[in-house]
This record gives sequence, structure tokens and C-alpha cells, in this order.
Amino acid sequence: MTREEAPDSASHVVVDPAGLPRDEVFDLLSAGVVPRPIAWTSTVGSDGVLNLAPFSFFTVVSAEPPMLSLTIEAAPDGEPKDTLRNIRATGQLVVNLVSDDLADRMSRTSPDYAADVDEFQVAGVTPAASVKVRPPRVAEAGISMECALHTVLTPGSDALVIAEVVAFHVARELFTPGSGHIDLGRLRPLGRIGSRFTRVTDVFPLPARPRPDLPEKVKKEEELPCRMIPSSTTHR
Repeated sequence: MTREEAPDSASHVVVDPAGLPRDEVFDLLSAGVVPRPIAWTSTVGSDGVLNLAPFSFFTVVSAEPPMLSLTIEAAPDGEPKDTLRNIRATGQLVVNLVSDDLADRMSRTSPDYAADVDEFQVAGVTPAASVKVRPPRVAEAGISMECALHTVLTPGSDALVIAEVVAFHVARELFTPGSGHIDLGRLRPLGRIGSRFTRVTDVFPLPARPRPDLPEKVKKEEELPCRMIPSSTTHR
């Protein structure tokens, strides 16, 4: 890897991705964008075969309407992965979040299997019927989001899938009706750190920072102490 010393800091280096091998650029991206949630994505092929695969280049695109994105690399042979092929063919997908107790089963779906392999069976998880799309959700997942395809872009080497969430499924023990509040301590979501994984073991607030032009009385009222919120037990 070619490195140039940063002109304004002896403690950092500047890395120019131009000309670097793809694998080294990928390592920089996957270590620099952390932690990443995992979109355990279920689709169905035109032949009816179920597909389930995890993607961690995944985030929110819009709140109104609710939209998500996931980035899908090509398969090792350069061909589109089954997930992308199915999404393009059907316009539908389900994004299932991965809790730490599903880590091993999620990992079983990471390899590139043949298109006729049902990864639900490989992982030993239960396909549950969706309400608005054809692909099933993972019944064991605490949160699943049924999605309709909005567009597929190819801004670079990988496909960027943007989809609208048309239905949320939330385990009852995680959800507070009327507030949209999710008990993250019970969800215990799994994430990616570089090429490894991480657990969300605690969640904590930070005190609100008032605008400098607010009256002093308002500032003091908003200076609340920061308290650690302990995790509760997993929901399964």
C-alpha cells in the first residue's frame, strides 16, 4: 500500500485509493465505516427457490417514505449474485435484522451457493409469510422489513439497491405500541467491524447541547446527566 505522510499532521498518513488493489481499498472501507448493521436479505427466484444472504453495506435512505439501501458485490465469477438477480426479477425483498443469537445461522448463509439452494434450509431458520411481498421473512428475527424495489444503481463496481419499506414486523416483546420505541437491549443487534463482528452490549444517551443563544435558564434545564442504559436479556 502506497502511503504519503499527511502534510498537516505527524500522527496521520494520507492514503490515495487510486491505483491500490481492490482488496486493499475494500479493507479501508470496511474498517473505516463501522459499526455496520447487517441486512439479512431474503428473496425468491422466478422459479420459487428461496434465497437468504447477509449484506453489511446497508443503511437508511429516507424516512418519508421509509427507504433502505444495500450494496451488493458481484459473485466471485463476476456474475450478479442470486440476491440481486432475484430483486431485479421480482422487485421485492425482505431485510431481516440479525441478533447475536442468530450469528452462527446467519454465517452459514454467507457463501455463494448455487441458485437452486434454499439458504433458509442451510441456516435452519423458519420462512414466515410476508403480508405485502412474496419473499418470506425470517421468523426468528426480531425485526423484519418487507421492501419493494425503487431502483438499482451502479455508481461504481457494485450494485446499489434502493427499496421502500412497505411493512415492518417487530417482535412483540421488543415494541412499545404508539411510540415506535424498540428495546435495543432485548434485540441485541449484531454488526460488522471490518471483517469481524460486534455485539451491541449497551446503549447510552449523551446530554443535549443547547444553542449558545438560548437563555441560561434553558441551558441548565437541558444539561441532563448521561446515564448508561443496561442491556436486558435477549428476546429469544
